[in-house]
Amino acid sequence: MSALSKRNYSYDYDNQQDLEPKIKKRVIKKKKKNKITIGAIKNWLIVIAIFGLGIMIIYNYATITEKKMAITDLEDEIVALNDEIDGYNIYLESLNNTNMIESMAKSYLGMNYPTRKQTVFLNVTYDENSELANNDDESEVSLLQKAFRLFQ
Repeated sequence: MSALSKRNYSYDYDNQQDLEPKIKKRVIKKKKKNKITIGAIKNWLIVIAIFGLGIMIIYNYATITEKKMAITDLEDEIVALNDEIDGYNIYLESLNNTNMIESMAKSYLGMNYPTRKQTVFLNVTYDENSELANNDDESEVSLLQKAFRLFQ
């Protein structure tokens, strides 16, 4: 024995077994089989439930984002159509402008104001019998006057 080791002395004389040196018994531990316990099942179910909830939340956010993008596209289309309508309204206003009509008539159709020679005056005075007075000159009677006489 070495000087550093300590001896165990037993002073209990009632038991004779204690006088014999104590022998440590080795306990052989058996390996536990991998049994699935209720706690492990609960833990796995909780993990699966949390994973499922996470997937559902992500799916809902994706759906919401898709709907927002569709709404934004429709709003952009509405703005573009309103701009197009405004352009058509401006174009229609320019066509309704009398100066524009006059310039188009002069340039594209070659129309001008009538001269004094092209102007025809009608005599629409009534005589005593409420009939139109007839012009004696048939050479000066215009086409409009002839048409007016036909409807009398």
